[in-house]
Amino acid sequence: MTASHDVIDEINLKIINILNNDSSLPFVEIAKQIGISDATVHIRVRRLLAAGIIKKFTIAMDNNKLGYDHLAFMGINIEPGTADEVTNSLSTIEEVLEIHEMHGRFDLLLKIRAKNLEEMRDIVVNKIRKLPRIIETELMTALKTRKEDHMVPMMDPDL
Repeated sequence: MTASHDVIDEINLKIINILNNDSSLPFVEIAKQIGISDATVHIRVRRLLAAGIIKKFTIAMDNNKLGYDHLAFMGINIEPGTADEVTNSLSTIEEVLEIHEMHGRFDLLLKIRAKNLEEMRDIVVNKIRKLPRIIETELMTALKTRKEDHMVPMMDPDL
């Protein structure tokens, strides 16, 4: 497998940025924007996939329009040495969108989405807090989301 630093160059960074903005763009359109052939884009995207730099192609949805307009973050403290066990259990809960291991006030930080407060309560009380090894939880409800990106724009540090 190719080392990721061997795959990243100015052209690949441009491809990544374009795909990050709209992964549905045809390779022909990406090639036009960059000034290279569509075959070159195809080869480079395959290399980025093989190197694990691009993990998958997906879509971004408006959760509010789909009815999932309740967003919360949950801080969790767990028994020492149980992070893998707890994160594996939490990973099976569909409404838990992100799990981050932390150093600070909480051991874990979760991002959770629900349709309403009743569903949020059910997730917290009946799915998360009942898991073994959890010592303490704190739910922080988001009142409004101003920005929610999934990737930092890529820049070549040598440019």
